[in-house]
Amino acid sequence: MRRKNILSIILSSLFVTAAFGAEPTKQSSNIVVSNAQCKSVRLDWTAGDGAWRIVVVKEGSAVDAAPVDGVKYTSNNWFKYGTQMGTGNYVVFSNITTSVIIDSLKQNTTYHVAIYEHDGANAPDYLTASPATISFTTKDLKLGFTYSYTDSCQNSNVISFKNTTQTNLSGITYTWTFKDGKKDTGFNVNHTYTQGGLFSVSVLALPSSGCANTYVSPKPVLIVPRPSSKPVEKNNKYNQCFSGHRFYFNDQTTLAPVPNCAYTRTWFFTQSDSSTIPTPDKIYKSPGIYRIFYKSETYYDNRRTGCTDTTSINVKVIADPSTGVTINDSIQCLAGNVFNFDNVYPGLVSFDWKFGDGVTASTKSASHTYLAVGNYPVIHEAASVEGCKSTDTSLVLVKPNFTATFSGLPKEICKDAPAFVLTPSTAGGKWIGVYNTDSLFIPSTTGIHKVKYLIPDTFCPDSIEQSIWVKPLPVFDLGPNANLCNGNTLDLEITAPGKVLWSDGNTLKKRPVNIAGTYQATVTDSGCSWTDDITLFIGNSPVINLPSDTLLCKGTIVRLAASWPGSTVLWSNGSRDTVIYVSSQGTYSVTVSNPCGSATDDVTIRYQGEFCDVFIPDAFTPNGDNKNEFFEIQGRAIVPVLFQVYDRWGAKVFDSQTDGGFKWDGNHDGEPCMDGMYSYIFRYQVISGDIKRRSTIKGSVLLYR
Repeated sequence: MRRKNILSIILSSLFVTAAFGAEPTKQSSNIVVSNAQCKSVRLDWTAGDGAWRIVVVKEGSAVDAAPVDGVKYTSNNWFKYGTQMGTGNYVVFSNITTSVIIDSLKQNTTYHVAIYEHDGANAPDYLTASPATISFTTKDLKLGFTYSYTDSCQNSNVISFKNTTQTNLSGITYTWTFKDGKKDTGFNVNHTYTQGGLFSVSVLALPSSGCANTYVSPKPVLIVPRPSSKPVEKNNKYNQCFSGHRFYFNDQTTLAPVPNCAYTRTWFFTQSDSSTIPTPDKIYKSPGIYRIFYKSETYYDNRRTGCTDTTSINVKVIADPSTGVTINDSIQCLAGNVFNFDNVYPGLVSFDWKFGDGVTASTKSASHTYLAVGNYPVIHEAASVEGCKSTDTSLVLVKPNFTATFSGLPKEICKDAPAFVLTPSTAGGKWIGVYNTDSLFIPSTTGIHKVKYLIPDTFCPDSIEQSIWVKPLPVFDLGPNANLCNGNTLDLEITAPGKVLWSDGNTLKKRPVNIAGTYQATVTDSGCSWTDDITLFIGNSPVINLPSDTLLCKGTIVRLAASWPGSTVLWSNGSRDTVIYVSSQGTYSVTVSNPCGSATDDVTIRYQGEFCDVFIPDAFTPNGDNKNEFFEIQGRAIVPVLFQVYDRWGAKVFDSQTDGGFKWDGNHDGEPCMDGMYSYIFRYQVISGDIKRRSTIKGSVLLYR
């Protein structure tokens, strides 16, 4: 038996040596990557000629470590759980089969594979040359989303969810869970929440190929709850009688219990009347149906959200039944007064009238006549089917009747006579008439006119009307002032009816005149007068005759004169005098005018550059031969004033003021002066009419004996 066992061991050893004892010569081949997931992958390959083989995987780069002969490596298909060869090279398989599923991988990561054949011995002999290699990348699925909105209020919100998932998978279906009992599918979705609160939204991706397939937003969606507005009248008294009414309002609004949320309210009674307290009250000034608007708004963290809810309620203020009183006319004249009273308020059940003069009535409508002037308080009591009762007082007035008369208006008057004042018997009235202002009548237009005086009382007016005849004036026109020239005659004629009286006593309606003066006439007809006048000018056409053209000497003037009775004069130099004095050359014209015509003449004056009104010698010979014995300056119509002579050294040798006379005999102080040139000064006056002109001449003279 023992021999058999020994033999068996020897045979097994021989078998093992034959099966595992030699290094393989052929590596694995045809590696196929299949069923790649986010965290796992399947590898299949064709075996080499080794009995066993190991699979080495490295993340991110090629396998850079080979197995060492004689070392048996521990494998684990969970990456990084097997033996690490070198740095980052992990054994994920060691077996005789040709496939492995590698797990615990990173998603979206590239891994490199090397397969080494070995003989399967306890101390393996590895084929390390040219191992079969391949690389693969795991699938990727990184779920995520964001959301946005412009309105986060309950019901009106639209939350937009934007899918930010990163993946290289295809055919994924996304399922969104909104945590309000609603779900949706699609890549990007919109959702509206009909309730307020915080909602942790999630998305589920299927198939996920081993990747995480659910993503929950780290920030819940806040939907601000919208208040449910409910304003009420606290006592349920929405209809109240006007007298003593007061409405008590109460806020019964509800808001979903969301943390940090509260609401505010505003009661709007009118555009300018509002309240924010929970229980306001209100009294209205008049009956009617009033609509109260109510608005509530949610606040989040004490900030406004814009999430509002509005509603309104109506209240009715029932008019006091006594306010339906109508009166046909509350103010009437005493004569014929009839006051008709009625209460038009619908649904009345009782009435009571007290007219203020001791008379009463209990019907819906009543008529009453007052017997005296005065103010009467009419008290009316009434009750309505709504149970409202009230009393109201109306005032009626019974007025006295007026009588309108006036004085001061004559039957007739001439046109344009002074205005006169009309006097009414009762003041405070109104004058009606085209030609009067207030009580002042102005007779400015002819004809028969009616003047009316009205006491404009609204209820008891009275008026009176009188007539006046405004008579026309006997108007005539003698015409404009006239000129009678050269013996002509003018006929003055009056065509207006009536008696004529001229200012000179003449009574003719037509008369010839040829004498200058003012003629005035007055015509009187039916007591009205008119006066007009005319002024006549009598004369002849002017005649003028200026002197012939003349010469103007140096230092002289020329007198020119032009005139005619009753005429005006205008010279070409602008002067209107009858006489002008000319001292410069030129042509001078004059026009003489009167109502009968005008005449014009002119004269040309030329200028002479010398003193042609004096005669001055330039030499004299005082030698006793009675020829040219004196130096004397003579002229036409001149009057000498001063005559002085000086020698060449400026010494005065003759002065008319001391030597007497205006001629020099050539001596000085009784002694003869030397021959030579002497200078002189000669001053004189020229008299032309009533004009005096003074001139001075300076020059020199030769004394030669």
